[in-house]
Amino acid sequence: MQLPEVTQTLCHQWKLGGLTIVAQALQALTALGKGEGQILLWDGKAFIALLAARNGEWEGRLIGKLIAPNDEPFAFKAWRRRKIVYAPRGLLRGSEPIAHCAAFLPSSKLVLTLDIPLTETVNLSPWQVLRFPHRLLSRISLTLWRNEIPPKLLPWSLFGQADVFIWDGSGRLCWSVGKPPEIKDFPFGLTIGNGITVLRTEVGTVARWKETQTNFLQGYPLLRSEVHHRVKNDLQSIIGWLRLQARNAPVEAKAVLLDAAERVRAFATVHDLLARSKSDTINLRELAQQLAYWAIERAKIEGKDVQYAVVCPDVSLAPQQASTLAVILNELLWNACKHAFRVGESGVITLRAETDGEDLFLEVVDNGVGFNLERVDGSTLGLTIVRNLVEQDLGGRLEILSSIGQGTTVRLRFPLRTIP
Repeated sequence: MQLPEVTQTLCHQWKLGGLTIVAQALQALTALGKGEGQILLWDGKAFIALLAARNGEWEGRLIGKLIAPNDEPFAFKAWRRRKIVYAPRGLLRGSEPIAHCAAFLPSSKLVLTLDIPLTETVNLSPWQVLRFPHRLLSRISLTLWRNEIPPKLLPWSLFGQADVFIWDGSGRLCWSVGKPPEIKDFPFGLTIGNGITVLRTEVGTVARWKETQTNFLQGYPLLRSEVHHRVKNDLQSIIGWLRLQARNAPVEAKAVLLDAAERVRAFATVHDLLARSKSDTINLRELAQQLAYWAIERAKIEGKDVQYAVVCPDVSLAPQQASTLAVILNELLWNACKHAFRVGESGVITLRAETDGEDLFLEVVDNGVGFNLERVDGSTLGLTIVRNLVEQDLGGRLEILSSIGQGTTVRLRFPLRTIP
């Protein structure tokens, strides 16, 4: 199983072992339960989302999310008490009732959370309640994930749900709510296909029909999304023209044109996120992850093995503020990729953000070669752009810390407010 690169970087930074079994369990539980889940790391002050999944698919936007204890109270209880904590059934996620639990994972000292929708539950008779194969499901869990995942989670996520089918090791159908599928051709392990999820082992098999849900935008959201989508396409055209012009330009002009294209890409990223957003704001973590991804990809083309990690709470930015911050982050991330690491070297860039009252504190840290601050006169274009935008547009402060061989840290603080 290939974990998201950001998850691998976070695990490396926190010196965690492999998450393969935990990740497989999260994928299977969210796919069979048609719900959501996260793997959370406690850093002493808050949780960091190492991995997140929805319906068996990775949710990259949530990876690196910084979560305060009061935002995940059951996860905090599970971590503190070293056990599973079940929330009252019928909690609301938005307007949707869910079943929620948080389980401490002793072998990795992480917390796994699950949200299972209650919109597809069925009324079970007392006889059906007694017949539900809790023990068989627990055996299936132990066979696949050993003791790294509490065996109670699999039966908990499926109890009372519609379209669930369970067979024992001999192929006998032990539980059925609806019309069972044919499973003999499915391989051992987890299969997430079109319309069905199957978890097959030697001791038993679980299957569940799944439906593809389509979200439709109407009215103003559709119009707003279309406008931002067209602006993004126009900016992409400008990027293409700049790159085309750079092909036949002299060396110095080529570098300038390519840098200009990357700066335009920062604005295009903002409009791309606005086109896909359900509101008129942008999530800071999603913006930072996208910009970091582009910077890392460009560094790889130059022969540098650079990884990134974004650790950030849910922070909503107004479009104008997001555009300003996108340019700043683009400069900082690309400068780190360009100057902190030599060709053939590897390194890590970490972007961490926290809210402090009405201010946002943000730092970009690399473990590269560092530099002598006394030799930087502040006349470089990238540094001038960053300093002017932080101080004039955001009304904030910029601080740079670096020394040769010790990497570089850039910190900025500014008031987090909606700019009209």
